[in-house]
Order: sequence, then C-alpha cells, then structure tokens
Amino acid sequence: MSTTRFLMRLLLGKRLPITDGELRVRGPRAAITVRRDKFGVPHIDARSLEDAAFAVGFCQGQDRAGQLEVMWRLARGRMAEWVGPVALIADRVARRIGFRRSAEARLPTCAPEVRATLEAFALGVNAGATAGLPKKPHEFAIVGGEPSAWDAADVLAVLSLQSFMLPSNWDVELARLRILLGDGPEALRALDPAVCSAYQSASVRENEGENRASGLLSHTLTPSHPHTALDALLADLAALQAHLPRGGGSNNWVVSGARTASGKPILANDPHLAPTCPPPWYLQHVRTPDWEVTGAALAGTPVVSIGHNGFCAWGVTAGLIDNSDFFLETLSTDGRSSREADGSFKPCEVVRETIRVKGQPDVVEEVLVTARGPVLSPAIKDVPVALSLSATWLAARPVDGFFGAPAARSFEQFRAHFAHWPALPLNVVYADTEGNIGYQLVGEVPVRTGGNGMLPRPADLSDSGWNGVVPFDRMPHLANPEAGFVATANDPPQWIVSSGQRAEKTGDAGSAHCSLPTDCWLGADYIDDYRARRIREELARRPDGLTPADCTALQLDIQSLPWREMRDIVLSLVPESAEAREALRLLADWDGRVEADSPAAAVFQFFVAQMCVRVARAKAPTAWPFALGAGRVGVVGGNLFADRRVAHLSRLLVEQPSGWFASWPSEMEAALAHAVRELRKRGGPSSAYWAWGHLRMLRLEHPLFGNHKWLGPAFNRGPVPWGGDSNTVSQAGVKLSDPTEFTHNIANLRCVFDLADLAKSTFVLAGGQSGNPLSPHHADQFELWRVGESVVVPWAQEEVIRAATATLRLLPG
Repeated sequence: MSTTRFLMRLLLGKRLPITDGELRVRGPRAAITVRRDKFGVPHIDARSLEDAAFAVGFCQGQDRAGQLEVMWRLARGRMAEWVGPVALIADRVARRIGFRRSAEARLPTCAPEVRATLEAFALGVNAGATAGLPKKPHEFAIVGGEPSAWDAADVLAVLSLQSFMLPSNWDVELARLRILLGDGPEALRALDPAVCSAYQSASVRENEGENRASGLLSHTLTPSHPHTALDALLADLAALQAHLPRGGGSNNWVVSGARTASGKPILANDPHLAPTCPPPWYLQHVRTPDWEVTGAALAGTPVVSIGHNGFCAWGVTAGLIDNSDFFLETLSTDGRSSREADGSFKPCEVVRETIRVKGQPDVVEEVLVTARGPVLSPAIKDVPVALSLSATWLAARPVDGFFGAPAARSFEQFRAHFAHWPALPLNVVYADTEGNIGYQLVGEVPVRTGGNGMLPRPADLSDSGWNGVVPFDRMPHLANPEAGFVATANDPPQWIVSSGQRAEKTGDAGSAHCSLPTDCWLGADYIDDYRARRIREELARRPDGLTPADCTALQLDIQSLPWREMRDIVLSLVPESAEAREALRLLADWDGRVEADSPAAAVFQFFVAQMCVRVARAKAPTAWPFALGAGRVGVVGGNLFADRRVAHLSRLLVEQPSGWFASWPSEMEAALAHAVRELRKRGGPSSAYWAWGHLRMLRLEHPLFGNHKWLGPAFNRGPVPWGGDSNTVSQAGVKLSDPTEFTHNIANLRCVFDLADLAKSTFVLAGGQSGNPLSPHHADQFELWRVGESVVVPWAQEEVIRAATATLRLLPG
C-alpha cells in the first residue's frame, strides 16, 4: 500500500460498501439478491425488469459513486458547483451543447420498457451511493457535498455525453478548419487526402465536384472572424475534455465454427478508451425470469454493451460514422438571430442557464439555438460569426439497442433493436450457439442536403442542412459471411463488409459507401487500418482450429505493420551522422515487435513522431500542431486527424513526392539523428537505457484527482512500463507531439466468448470493479490484465452460489 493510500485509510477510513446481510431501500418491488464473487462482480437475481435495473444501478452506485458523480455533473454542466471555478468553462460548454436538455426531450419518445429501465436504474444509483455505503465515498469526504440524485433523463444525458466524447468526427472538422484558416486549402489537401477523396467521389452527390469544393473552401476562408470564434471554441472544448479524457478505437472479431477447434463460433472484443481508474467498464451478471445477461456496461448506463445472454454474444468497436456537423452561423448585430439561405435573419431560441460556482456568485449563460442546433462558440464582442452543432445524438428520438439485446434469440431479433439507436456509432459483431455470426453498423447518420460534413459548412447556403437519417435497413451489415469471419478495428464499413464477403473493395479507399445509394454518405474519418489488417491476416492464416487462447494472444499482439512498410526504405539510408548510424544499427536487428524492453522500438517511435512533425510543418507552418492532435482540441488524448498520420507518412516515404523537402533521405536522416539525441536526453547515454515501455509508461488516472500532487498517488494506479503503440493490435496510444507522455489509449477491457460453452467466457479489466482506492477490488484485475490473463465470471446458478464471497438481500423499503 502506498504512503498516500495508507494516510487516506488512517484519516478517512476504508468506506467499503455494504455487501452482506439485508438492506431495506426505496425502489424495488420485490426482494433482490446480489451475490459478489471474489473480484467484486455482482450477480443479481431479480423478479422483474425494473428490479434488475434498480439492482444494477445500486451496485454501480456502491462501487463507482465518484466516477458517476463526475459524469452526472459533466452532463448537467454542474462541475463548478462541486469543485469550483476551475470547471466553469467545462460547465459552459456542457450547457451550450445541452446534454441534459436533449435528454429531457428524448425521454418521452422512449418505449415504456426502456423508460422503466432508465427510471429504475437511476433510483438504484441513488440508493447505492447513499444507503449502500456506511459513509459517503472518499471523493465527497475530500471535496465536500453529497452524491447527487439521478433521474431517468440523467442516464440519457450521460449517454449523449459519451456519444460526444467518444470518437466521432466533430474534432476532425475543427482541426481541418483550423489548418484551412491558418495555412490554406493546399495545406489541408496535402495533410488530409481524405478531403480530396471525399469531394472527388461521385458517390457524395452528383452536384459535388472539385470546383464546388474549392468554392466552399474559399467561402470559409474569406472572413477573418471564424478564426477568432474557432480558437475560443477550441479552448472551451479542451476544458471539457480535461474532465473526461477521450479514447478512441477498439478491436473486435467473430469467427465461424468452421474455423474453430470446437466447431462453434468465437467472438473477441477489446475496446480502447482512456486509461482511467476506475475503468470505464463495469462487469455485471443479471438474471430475471425472462432473460439473463452477463458482460460489461459503460459505467453510468444500465445495459450490457459487450456480453452474452446464454444464447448469443456481442461486442463493439467505435463505428466512426459522421453523425455530427458544425455550421458557420452569421449572426445579426444584436447576436440573437442567424442568417438563413434567403438572406433573412431568423431569431434564435435563447436559453438562460444559471451555473452555480463554488465560493463565487452564480454565472448566467445565455445559450443560442439555431435551426441547425445549439451555438457552441462563446459570444465574442464584434464577431458576428459563430459555430453551431447538429448531432444525431442530440435528437429527440427513441433509444433501444442494447436495452433489448438480452432477450434476443436470433441475429435478426438482435439487430432489429438497433433501428432505434441515436447514440454513439458502433460496429457490432454477433455470434450464437446455433453457429450464426454477423455484423451490424449501428448509430444514426444524417442525409445531408449538401456537402458531406468534412468541414463546417456556412449555414446560409441554400443546401446546408439535413434531411432525415439513413434508414436502418440500408446500414451495412453481414450475416454468415463467406470468409468465415468478420473483424473490425475502426476502419471503413466498406472494408469490413468487403473483407467478410471476400469481395473486391469498391470506391475510394478513404470513404465508406458499402453499396448504399449515392446519397448515403457515412463518413471518411476512420483510423489507420494497421490493426484491422493485422487481425485479418492472422485470422486468415488460421483456416481451422482456432481457440479462445489464440484470440487472447491476438489481443496482445504488438507487431508493427508500419515498420514492415517503412523498413526497406529506412534501412537503405547511408547517413553521415553518428547519431543516425546508431539508430540504423538498432533498427537493422529489430523484429518489429513493439516490446516494452526494446530500445529499437523507442528509436522507431521517436523517428515516426519526428517525421510526422516535419511533414506537418512542411505544409502547415502555422497550424501544424492541429494535424498532430496537439492544438487545443486533442490536447487530452489526441484526435482522429492525428490517428491517421502514420499511414500518411508511410505513403509519403514510399512515394517521396516533390514539393515537401529538398531531399527525403536527408530529412529521414535528420529525424533519425533527432530521435537518438532525444533518447539520450530523456533516457540515458546509451541504448541500454532506451527501453520503449520505460520511456513511455502507462498510468491509470482518477477522473477527478488524477493529476493532483498528493491525491493522485492514492487514487491512480501505476505508472508501469508498457509496450505497443497506436497501431499495434494491443493498443497503447502514442502522442506524436511527445512520445514519452503516458499512453492515452488502452484496451481497458478484454473478453473472449466461446459459443461452445458461454459459461467459460473470459473477461479482464485494466483495474478493477471498484472506484474506492481502499477496496480490495480497486485494481485486483490489473496484474492479470498486464500479463494477459483473465477471469471467468460464473454463469450457472450453482456456480454463482459457490463463488459468492458476499450476499446482500435488497428488500422493498
């Protein structure tokens, strides 16, 4: 136990939840039994849907009260009320976006059973964080206050918050606009070929072409005001991100029984998010008379997003379809109206939001809502231009999806629930005990009346806006594909479908149309496909005999495909400098595995980062940090624009086009020499000190106290050496702006489902079930996670009873 944790125990006590005996609480309709296993995973027996949801909320409230409080306050824009003026800007942004306002509008549209689940879960959270604990959690003992009261709309607001903070393309839109305003259209086209690909594709709209694109870029560039409004917005969004670090990416795959040793499908999933403590995922097992489910829920939600119900299993990765757009609004002189396409000014809805600030007077925020959506950029005197946001996850439409998954008994039943899922877009893979496998892209994507969402669009153009969403039956999906497997790793749906069908890829490599009609543009902002390629090549290499252990090993794979592409080019250099020769000596013997103890891996990471900087600066000398995720948006965890730099660099190194540098070989030599100098400065005088995982480490950080000098060591875990990088299957994100910063993106959860015996499905968290730093379950899975092991969550009732280390009966109060 660390010194700070010991002092916390001495001063504040353990504050562990009540997990044994009987407890009367307000909410349940009948008695509920909650058994905890040796890892603190709750196994819930309830008589109804509502009581099951109550118990899930109760357990999350007991184990994750501090984490849930942060999410509740971020979604409502009430952090400053708890922690003071440091969070005021984050609150302003949350009020402008309107997570809570949109949730209140969505709630009445939900089906009765969904609404009942939301209401019961909220009641359970409230009971768990109060009656379920002998004393209020450590976060409240330190900061003050009591756990806030959740309601059904809060759960939907948190879902919208997660939809905003998890990968989408709004951040890329802003990064593109900042590069465009700073360095011009040619810089943007050079650094982001997806822009040219999107506008040149005939599949976007027949009236969109390169001339139209150039006109739009010029239209956007002309005013000087967007620059000011954009910089202010970027600063505000960075403040919100600081309180809820983003992650991005994920891997999942499903393999048919024809390729496995058991003759039944195997499904594997490892979602990638920021390395938080506690993790974003919460394991739970729920049994009712009508259905049963076990798996992982995102904390703050009642539904299992990755799990199984005894018949079928499912897993998710970020779908990255373009579900949100920024619009450039021209405001009237009084700032209360926005110009429409006919030149007239339409009054905005004005919402007055009162923000309480701890220790200071209240602050009133006036939020403008245009026909497109809320204005996010702050009001700036004498600047008549603003940025508004349209997002499918703000729409007042019903939500279902994972709420109905536990009762599914076929792929068609399962996927039908996602016809109503206006939330974060996901690639969902599926398998069942009858041998079926499938894939479905879920989440709503707008049908645009003009443009394609790659850049903020002037709102007063005649064809700006949306015309509904793409019908669900036209969204990409596969059932029992010819290839015998489906794998997704945040690459375009077109590629996912093509690889499953063993079909030729159609259309441009940077877009995703998936044989949809030409007006169904899904987006172009996907992550470099190295992880997807590595997974597919490994699965294709095993035509039969695949086992769950093989899938676990693949989740831990740290082979670098970028090095495979660059190796011959880099090793062909004949450098003059001693530093560059030292780099090449190490790289010549490197097998491309990004091991934690590899000096060569460190050389490669520093070389790639330095070359990415040089490439960005060559074309965007003003705004180059935004291409690397280092400018305002992206300072916490990077952005999807930065996640495509390595493949872009690899193509450039192969082609070595003119117009970038006087000499590509000289530039590469200089980057290698720079890498060695940096490693000597940061690591030590010789390569014996340059182990990659010791220079770039992993730390699990608490959402509130993670960077606090004294409290951080008590609530965090680590740092520990860690291998891998942004493009290895075993994800460990690297910031190109500084490769030695703690990794910002990891597989917080790994799980493998064997449909031959779902009771043996394995799970492991990067941390543990509890957010209490003095709980035995705070990080009891972390070491298992580090070494690639996992746990089996008991499924059969007799096994649950035998495995129980504590049993609590919740009785109606």
